[in-house]
Amino acid sequence: MATRTHFKLSPSAAALALLFTAPGWAQTASPTQRLDAVTVTGKAAPVLDADHADVGGLGLPLAKTPQSVTVLGADLLAATASSSLSQAIKLDASLADSYNTTGYIEGLSVRGFLLDQGNNFMRNGLPVSNYAPIALENKERIEVLKGVAGLQSGVSAPGGLVNFVTKTPQRDAFTTATIGADGNGGSKVHLDTNTAWGAAGVRVNLAAEDLRTQFDRADGKREFASVALATMATPATKLSADLEYHHKRQSSVPGLGLLDANGDGVGDTLPASNYSRLNLNNQIWSQPFEATSTNAQFAIDHQVNADWQAHLGLSTQRTVIQDRLAFPDGCSNAANYVYPGLCANGDVDIYDYRSEGEERSTWAWDAKLQGKLAALGVQHRVSLGLSGRSTRTDLAPKQAYNYVGSTNIDKPVALPGDGTPLDLNTNSRERAVDASASLVSDLSSNVQSFVGFRTSQLNRSSERSDGSRAIAFDQTVTTPWAGLSWSPIASTMLYTSWGQGAELEAVPNRPTKFVNAGQVLPALKSEQTELGVKWQPNARVLVSAAAFNIEKPYADDQATTSGIPLRVAGGKTARHRGLELAAVGQMDAQLSLQASLTMIDARYTTAVDPALVGQLVTNVPKTKASLFADYKIAALPGLSVNGLLTADSGKTVTADGSVALPSSWQLDAGLRYQNRMIGKVTQWNLFAENLTDRSYWREAPTQYWGGTYLFPSTPRTVRARVTVEF
Repeated sequence: MATRTHFKLSPSAAALALLFTAPGWAQTASPTQRLDAVTVTGKAAPVLDADHADVGGLGLPLAKTPQSVTVLGADLLAATASSSLSQAIKLDASLADSYNTTGYIEGLSVRGFLLDQGNNFMRNGLPVSNYAPIALENKERIEVLKGVAGLQSGVSAPGGLVNFVTKTPQRDAFTTATIGADGNGGSKVHLDTNTAWGAAGVRVNLAAEDLRTQFDRADGKREFASVALATMATPATKLSADLEYHHKRQSSVPGLGLLDANGDGVGDTLPASNYSRLNLNNQIWSQPFEATSTNAQFAIDHQVNADWQAHLGLSTQRTVIQDRLAFPDGCSNAANYVYPGLCANGDVDIYDYRSEGEERSTWAWDAKLQGKLAALGVQHRVSLGLSGRSTRTDLAPKQAYNYVGSTNIDKPVALPGDGTPLDLNTNSRERAVDASASLVSDLSSNVQSFVGFRTSQLNRSSERSDGSRAIAFDQTVTTPWAGLSWSPIASTMLYTSWGQGAELEAVPNRPTKFVNAGQVLPALKSEQTELGVKWQPNARVLVSAAAFNIEKPYADDQATTSGIPLRVAGGKTARHRGLELAAVGQMDAQLSLQASLTMIDARYTTAVDPALVGQLVTNVPKTKASLFADYKIAALPGLSVNGLLTADSGKTVTADGSVALPSSWQLDAGLRYQNRMIGKVTQWNLFAENLTDRSYWREAPTQYWGGTYLFPSTPRTVRARVTVEF
């Protein structure tokens, strides 16, 4: 298939572009008082000036926080042309893909642990489901807390916590308009405008995108709109609201699998890495994955007095998904049925999967009281919180997952579709109420202690769509955290911390697969110890190092005489030990840098199957590096060049470690030029992803049902963008 290199605007993008010719109403409105100032064009370049993050929950500068936190700001995301979560996470070596593919929901692993889509993500500090495509147009930054997050979120997977922070109204009025295109023929328009309606500040983001990819039959469209409002109800009370709508429709691209070269029924050989344009979801009856999501958040912030602040936040989220594709899985064309994997000749079975009208909703609230007090001759910072969350999943009565034949990765075959819904779905409910507290104490001028805990009372229930296999349970879990820091000099901090996280698990409600189907398993607690150092040579640079040890127990399956396994809690334990190094900031007036290196040894220390003990956890790189640099050309004012180099090695594919992905690297590069055109500040951007057009397998996740999938690198893709500030 020839690569498309034409650039054009889609009808939806062209319609939105008409807004750019409207009068500059945002400039004439009177600025709203008591809102933050902003210099838009200055932030369009990667200034890397983040010094705080909300995700840690301690209210301290990053340089004084005894935690590992990464902040990916809008300026950095724009400089690297990042329009998805999988593109953004290349900027930190501790973050990695997990079953990330074109047209589908994106997953994320941190320190080698897969984050839970329902419990490890936040939006402005409130829980949200990540089971929907993410729009970055209205995101000011992505904050990632690395490690266990029991204090911050209670019941959640270890590895990390992600907080999406949205753009807020600013004091000065402005409008920026962006038009972009890529070498596949895709196009996008984006409007970001800030103004005032009376005493209220208003921030509006609108976007329309025509999605074009290198894959066959994987094009799509998306529309996005958001409104943020803020006003000072009294000199001490701020009211704010944030509303968001996102619709995306695009065919998803499934992964491949290992080839069964020796005919024993299990894939054992990597295919050639030249399948970066192959889409097995290209049957004539294939339908696109479609998601429509809405978010609404409201907050009240009140300054009680000079030392105490109160906050109340409310949020609701609703997502409707049509999950449909021709799904390749296993191979029945060999003497021994192959699973997981493909037949040696590249044959693979195709299933017509259709799950229509999946509806997920989340309600959440959070009340906090934070302040300072003196006791026993020591200054303390106190945070007290009470929060609640309610989620529900309502699916259609039945879904389709029907075998329709076999195709081949080298010679695809047209197959008949069969979308008859035959399989019952499972609906679920979850409610949680959390109480939390933390105390930061200045034990001396250079020593601080940190203690905190969160207690979560959780209720979960589920049942099949016909009312069968109903289960329900209640459980209360407490997750403590503690730390100690020492600053021998003002620019340096050494710290140690310890904490726990917790996860609740139930056996899948499938009697043909598990003896104890539907049984609730006891809560499993993960535990982390971390040692770190942070050095801030100047106000714009932060250098850090952290060594960590995380132990996480998993449920595992025991064999029974019936031939059907028994799933038991804590059947296996994984231990992830690692070292993270990072340097972020403006090295001088010309050079900005975001660099990180992560080394992880992730192994199973206990398991029901003795052969698994000592084996590496699959799809976790032993070593990963990321280096982004932006350099301003002094001889040509307004011109800068940047590059992003990523590399990793040591990812195993199979549980026994016999198959591993080859070491890989990728270079992205960009140019940026800022000038004035017709009196308007204009920025021109050109960015090339995978500049050298390298082809390699970038990840190989094994899913909870046992399937292992391979995802290729993105071929060289050129993106161009022009932004005008009115």
